[in-house]
Amino acid sequence: MDIVSWDSKYQTGNATVDTQHKELFRMVNNLHQAIVEGNGKEAIGPTLDKLAKYVVEHFETEQKLMVEKKYPGYPAHKAIHEDLTKKAVDLIEKYHAGKLALSITVSQFLGDWVKHHIQDEDIKMIKWVQEHN
Repeated sequence: MDIVSWDSKYQTGNATVDTQHKELFRMVNNLHQAIVEGNGKEAIGPTLDKLAKYVVEHFETEQKLMVEKKYPGYPAHKAIHEDLTKKAVDLIEKYHAGKLALSITVSQFLGDWVKHHIQDEDIKMIKWVQEHN
C-alpha cells in the first residue's frame, strides 16, 4: 500500500521537476513497502541510499533552475534543501551504524515532507519562474 499518492495538485507545470517529483513519490512508496514487509537491512539500506542520492540530484535540478531564472526566493529555498539534506544524511548514517531502526513513522515523515515541500515551496517557485520567463 502506498503512503503517498501522486495527484494533480502536486503538478508544478515544469515537466522535468514534475517527473522528478513523481519518482520521489515512487521511491518513498518503495521504502515504505520495504519497511512494512519487514525487509532486512540488505533491502532497506540500498533503497534508502538510492532515495537520498535522488533527492540531492533533484535539489540540484531545482537550484540550477532558480539560479538561471534569478528566483528571489532562492536563498530561502536552498536553505530548506540544505536542512532536509542534512536531516536525510543524519538519518542514513544512523541507520547504517545500527543506531536507528526504520519504522512506518520514518516513511510517513518522508511522505509528508515530499508532499508539503512540493506544495509549499516548489509550486510557488515554478509559478514565479514561469511568470518571469
